[in-house]
Amino acid sequence: MKYIIKEEEAYKEIIETLKKYKDIIVYDIRELEDKANNHLFGIELEKKYGLNLKAKDINSLSWNKFGDYLSIGLWGKKYNRTISCEDNGKQPDDELLLRISFPTGAYIFGNDYGVDFFKEFFLELKSYNPKYIDTVNCGLYFSMDNAGKIFNDFKCILDKYHVKNKEDAKRRKIIKIKKELKALEVSM
Repeated sequence: MKYIIKEEEAYKEIIETLKKYKDIIVYDIRELEDKANNHLFGIELEKKYGLNLKAKDINSLSWNKFGDYLSIGLWGKKYNRTISCEDNGKQPDDELLLRISFPTGAYIFGNDYGVDFFKEFFLELKSYNPKYIDTVNCGLYFSMDNAGKIFNDFKCILDKYHVKNKEDAKRRKIIKIKKELKALEVSM
């Protein structure tokens, strides 16, 4: 991969030098190799897949979390990561995927649980064509070839819906109060 040759060569040279002196140094060479591999993986995520992230912040080859809703990890039975209720019954097999997940569903927009509002938000995210969908558990799984755009756009989309929710929450509250008022009037 042409975008990480310089870094790979630098790490190789450093590790070889450390191994040459392993009997007289105190460095944990295995730990340094792991950090180097994580950094190279971060560069790959940045350069190959176009994700706007800091390569130095990547701390694992198998699982990285980005805030409350996004994660990148290896999926499949051998990683003990499968999709609970994939809409079409498909399962990833040794795949690196970007997961966008909302375990609390519509509660991300407030305690009034605006289901229709959340569906609109989820539908917009689905328009980025995830490879796997778990509607029941509000999860979307994107192949890395398709992950860059949604990864980079996600914060703006979420922010847009938080702003829209301020108005929509008022509308939902008005509807709720009107229903309660009507129920009171009927019961008189």
